[in-house]
Order: sequence, then C-alpha cells, then structure tokens
Amino acid sequence: MPIFMGETKPLLIGRTAVLLVVLTVIGWVIQSQSVAATEPTDLLPQSEISFFESRIRPVLDEHCYSCHSSDAAIVQGGLLLDSREAAHLGGDSGPAVVPGNVSESLLISAIQYDDFEMPPKQKLPQSVIDDFVTWVERGAVDPRTQAAAAPRHGIDPIAARDHWAFQSVVAPEVPQGEIHQDDRDWIRNPIDAFVLAKLSEKGWRPAAKADKYTLLRRATFDLVGLPPSQSEIDAFLADDSPRSFERVVDRLLASPHYGQRWGRHWLDLVRYADTNGADENHKMPHAWRYRDWVFDRLNDDQPLDEFIIHQLAGDLLPTDDEQLNRQRITATGMLVIGPKMLAEQDKEKMRIDIVDEQIDTVTRTMLGMTVACARCHDHKFDPISAEDYYALAGIFASTRSMLHENFVSKWMERDLPSTAIDQQRSEHQKKIDHSRAAVEKIVADANAALLAQLKTETLPAKPEDQYPETTKKQLAAARKVLADTEKAMPAYDIAMAVEEGSPVTLAVHIRGNHLSKGDTPVHRGVPQRLQSVAGLDTIADNESGRLNLARWLTSGDHPLTGRVMANRLWMWHFGQALMRSPSNFGLQSEAPLHQDLLDWLTRRLIDDGWSLKRMHRLIMLSSTYQMRSDLADYSEVDPENEYLSHQNRRRLEIEPLRDAIHIAGDSLDRTFGGSPVDADAPRRSVYLMINRAALLDLFSTFDYVETANHIEQRPVTTVPNQALFLLNSKLVHQQAERLSASMLDHVDEEDRITHLWMKLYGRPPTEADIALCQEFITDAAQRLPAGTSPQQAWSGLCRTLIAGSLFSYVD
Repeated sequence: MPIFMGETKPLLIGRTAVLLVVLTVIGWVIQSQSVAATEPTDLLPQSEISFFESRIRPVLDEHCYSCHSSDAAIVQGGLLLDSREAAHLGGDSGPAVVPGNVSESLLISAIQYDDFEMPPKQKLPQSVIDDFVTWVERGAVDPRTQAAAAPRHGIDPIAARDHWAFQSVVAPEVPQGEIHQDDRDWIRNPIDAFVLAKLSEKGWRPAAKADKYTLLRRATFDLVGLPPSQSEIDAFLADDSPRSFERVVDRLLASPHYGQRWGRHWLDLVRYADTNGADENHKMPHAWRYRDWVFDRLNDDQPLDEFIIHQLAGDLLPTDDEQLNRQRITATGMLVIGPKMLAEQDKEKMRIDIVDEQIDTVTRTMLGMTVACARCHDHKFDPISAEDYYALAGIFASTRSMLHENFVSKWMERDLPSTAIDQQRSEHQKKIDHSRAAVEKIVADANAALLAQLKTETLPAKPEDQYPETTKKQLAAARKVLADTEKAMPAYDIAMAVEEGSPVTLAVHIRGNHLSKGDTPVHRGVPQRLQSVAGLDTIADNESGRLNLARWLTSGDHPLTGRVMANRLWMWHFGQALMRSPSNFGLQSEAPLHQDLLDWLTRRLIDDGWSLKRMHRLIMLSSTYQMRSDLADYSEVDPENEYLSHQNRRRLEIEPLRDAIHIAGDSLDRTFGGSPVDADAPRRSVYLMINRAALLDLFSTFDYVETANHIEQRPVTTVPNQALFLLNSKLVHQQAERLSASMLDHVDEEDRITHLWMKLYGRPPTEADIALCQEFITDAAQRLPAGTSPQQAWSGLCRTLIAGSLFSYVD
C-alpha cells in the first residue's frame, strides 16, 4: 500500500494503518535480530568466530563468569553471560548484548564504567573495551549454541548457613588473658574484660574515668532525658562511697521519666505518629494510648519478650484481669499506627501495602533484617525467598487492621473493656428507656385524641401536623431530653488496635503485583532459614499465626531478636552500635568487631529474664561506660572509636534538648500522659503532636524527619539553621529571659555566672569561663541603648550559652 500519492502530497491514512506500518517495521528489526541470534554456527563467518574466541570469550571467562554464569555461587543481577541466548536476554536491568547496537548493549555500558562498573575491582584495559565495542558493532557473532540456563536469584547457601547472625546465641568465654597490673581494678564486670582484650591486641589502654559532674550528666540524660538538678549534683558530690554512682543509676531507673526517655527510642523503631500522613492525613486521636502504654510498660520493666509479644498478639492472650486485657489490646496499636493510603480505591492493593508496611516495621525492628525486599522477588542478598515473604504476609493479612474499606477507609479502633463503664451504661440505658417511653406516651395520647377528634380509626399521613401547639411543644421537649440522654451514654475508652480476621493463605505476587499471582498459596509461617535454628509452632488453620510469630521471635533459641535488641541497647548508651547496621544483620552487613561482647550481652539479656533495667545497670556500672570522652589518644588510627578506648561525645536529640531549654527557665511541665499537645505547650517533648504531613520545624531542624518509617538510629547533622534556632527561637528567648531573671538573686557577678553554668552545663565554670562571661556582659552592656535593663545583657549571655556545644552535647 503506497503511503504517498504522486510526489509530494501525503495520503491521509487512519491511525490503524499507521500503527500497522510501525509494527511491520518493528517486526523487521526483531526478526533480523532473531536471525542473528539463532543463526547456525556453520553459516557464521569464520573470521568473526575467531574474533569471538580469541578476543571476547577469554575475557568473559576470566572477568565475568564468576558472577554471571550458571556455575556462579551467586548470580548477580539475574544476568548470565555464559551463552549467546542468555547474553541477549540479559538480566534485571535489560539485554546485555544487542547485536549491532552499542548504545543499547548494557555490557558495553558496564565495561566502560558508565551506568555500571564491571568488573568491579578494576576497569578493563581500553584495548579490550574497544574489542567488545567492535564485536557488538559487527553483529556480536557468538558461536555458543547452548540454551540459556535459568538465572538463580538468591544467595550462596553455604554463606547463608554459616553467617554468624543466623547461628544460635552461645555465650563466649569471658577473656582471661594476662592483664596489666594497672588495669586489674579497671575490670568491673565482663564487659570490661571483652573491651580490654580488644584494646590489648593493639597495645592500647582505656581512657581514665570521667569526673563526677560528667558521669552524673551523662547518666541522667541517658536514662531520663533530663539534666541533673542542683540538689542531685550536690547529693552525688557529697556521696564518697564506692557505690555512689550505683545509687544514682538505681534512682534514675526508678524514675517515671525513665519510661519516657527509653519509650521514645522504641517509638522511633515502630514509626509512631499522631496523624496518618500519606494521602489522607487524618488525625489519629487515640494513638497516644499506645505511646503511653510503651512508657508505662518500660517503667514497669516489663520483660522485653513480653513487651514484644503483647504488641504483636496481646489481644490473643487470655486473661480474667480487665486492666491487663485493656493493656494488651492497646499494645497491638503498634501494628495500626503506620501510614496508609486511605483513599486508595483498589482495596486489595491497599491491604497488601498495609501488610508490607507491617512486615517492614516488625522485621527491621525485631529481626534486624530487610524482609520486605522479598515482596517482588527473592531477596538479592539474604536467605529470604518470595515464598518466605508471603508466608509471613499471610499472618498479617489474617489480622484485621482496617475497620472498614469505604471510599476513604478507616483504621481499626476498639472499645477497651470496662466493667465500670458496663455498669454505668446499663444504668444509663434505663434513663434512655424512660425518656423514650415518655416520648412514646405523648405520641400515643396525642394520636388517640386526634382519632377521637376526627371520628376515624385511621390516622392521617402526618398526624403530628394536626397536634395542638401545646402537644407539639411538649413532644419536642421530650424528644430533646431523649436525644440529650442518648448522647450522654457513658463511652468506652478507645484504642487503635487489631483483632483476628479471617485466616487466609497468600500466593506469591509476581513482581509484587497483587493482580498477578502464583498458582499455589503459601502456608502462613516465617523464613525457612531462621526456622531451621528456632522452630515455629504449627499455625492452626483457624488462627492468623500472630501469637506463634510473637513467641517465635522471642524464643531463647532465636538467633536474631536478642542480638538486635542488645545491640540497640548498647547503641543508645554509647551513641554507636556494636553492630554498625542495627537494622540489618544480613549477609551484606559487616560483622561487628566486638562480636563476642555482643553475643555475651545477648545471652545475658535472655537468660536474665529479658530485663532492660538489669542490662542498664550492667552496662552503666562498667568501666567502659564510665570512661572519659574528651581524651582520644588513638583517634588518628581509630577515628570512629571502634575499639572503645574512650566514651563517645554525643549530641542530644531534639526531645531532651528542648526539655533542657525549658528546664533552664524552670518552665517544664512534667505532667504524664494524655493526648498530644502543640509546640507552645511546656510539656515534655515526647508529648508534642507528631503530624506526618506537617512536622514541627524544631523536629526537622534537629534530624527527626522519618515519621512514616522505622528509624534505626537518629542521624546527626551539623548545619547552620541548628545554631540559628538555638540563638533566635522564641522558645530560647523566653527561657533565657526567665533564667536571667532568676539570677538577680545573686548579687555577686561570679556567683551569677556559677549559677548559670551549673544550671546549663551541670558543672562549675573555670576561671577562664568566668572571665569570658564577664567580658561578654561588659561588652553587651556597653552596646545596649541607654536606660536598658542590665538583665538584657545577662539574657544575651544565657542565649549564647544555650547555643554552645556544652549545652547540646553530652560528654
């Protein structure tokens, strides 16, 4: 069919005809490439075969087959290069070789170090790269005729079997090597023995013990997130007994503020917030009950295994204790508080997305593994198959997380059981019944009177229209009483919480697509590699399996949960974890330098009843914890302090930093619990509203930004707007004014400065500090306009010291 009539005038043809022409041309290209790919070797030019055999195949064999052949232990990127067909098919990123097309051949891009860098260790010589370009340009003649093997995604089974983090936790022997005489007294408990053994390997010595001011400030911020008071400083300094610091630790662990401080760490892990975020940023008015549950349980030192079990399956644990039942239901809010696409109209997609978010949170928090990566395909680096993922997904899919799936869906909320409320409602129902009976009597009497008046046995369509005005007013008043009485029905407390749903088994979703599923459902369960170490109780057909999962995670034989939590505990005391990737213990992670210490701590945590407070005491009473942080004798050779030769200096997170600013002005409201408050409220920062769609500036300024996701560790950045906030924020100005006013009671200037230093830094100033402060006051007073109160100079000094690093860092 001609496309043009005559010489220049185009023929107006329909889009269908144009499409046919385009498809025909594409067909020619595909056919020509197919012919080149499948051409028999006896038809290939001998010169091209020789070029491949001498210039191309040896390079593939030497540099590529170790990762990209059917014999490779791990096939990287799903790409095989050991056959012509496999090279043309390519891997996850597309065709490796497109005959005649260099720009589309990813193999060329990789060896040229454009988009990829292959081989990864060293770029090939330019002459070799030129050979490959020439080969592709000339049609990529390849005499290899074997069929492409199926690329094996996954990991080396031997590596998966032998990986240290997938082994049962066995407490290693505490080092008993020769100890330098000066260090014998340094070892207070086995932690010190492990640390000293590593230092001794390098010929290094631990730093000296921190002074009392430093120790008290460190411990107080660590355990309760607040600075020590003057009375607490005085009491510690006056206590000369060897157990003085031990008494400080015990006092702080008994403080109700402990739960707030360590509960905030946990809330980071489980992505706590007070609004949904995502597409519909609705307020979650009852999320705070879960937050307060976390604080309360940590204050009670609830064993960590129970703490985890209750959050995953507390509602499934039978009890006759009403208060305990309320707590356990509330605990499951952990599974509900994540962000959700509430307006998603493909409800099946919404459900599997919610399940995926739950899996990601639970596995990263408790397993320290990125299991959610296996939603679309077998995990590329860890022994987690797609079948493993959908076995776990079945557990959460069998759990009801959504109350309804209307146009805008609604998350699950449950009434908390209450015998007292039951009784109140029962009594109140009598009032409702009485009010309803009063309304019914007025209507009945009025209708009877109307029938008599109309001399009929049938009421009109709208009898009330014909009631006397007096009766109408009487009926309206009675109905209002009924409505008010119904509204006054005592309500149950409400908590975000899950409940058992209908048990389901899920098939693997091909490439994670819920519209494309495998044929065989996967029975609910946990990853097979981990189950081979810690067995899972059989999940009954009529149960979701949540309780089985929770008990499996916290079993004494589990290789990961204890390690992950012991590592996090250490991290929050030292600012850096023993295992540097605290939420990824998989094959790609680097084994910790202090692996023996981590395993010893893990075994101790489990065998000591999963008590966090006992672990705090153990860690904080060690010499390792009590070392100075301002001496880094080995900083050049160990800049990250991996060998723990000294303590680490740490910047406060925004919550204790803001609280300390309020304490500087004596304005902190220490009321416990309840609904979230706005930023102007002087409550502790853990009670501030966390709006996922409109995060408070002070949060985002100081590195708290990932409110929708699991946070394994708060990042620490140093940017100008942080300093500007501390110098110029309304909060800092207000508290500086209050603090400067409180110093007017001290007549002597040095006394004022000492008071200020103790208030802000928890230690007395040096002579140099006093001199600098006096110089500041003198200079500021000269710069202020005439008639300005001298307090303004002192207020400026307060702001300056709050902005100083001694205020926002803990030594």
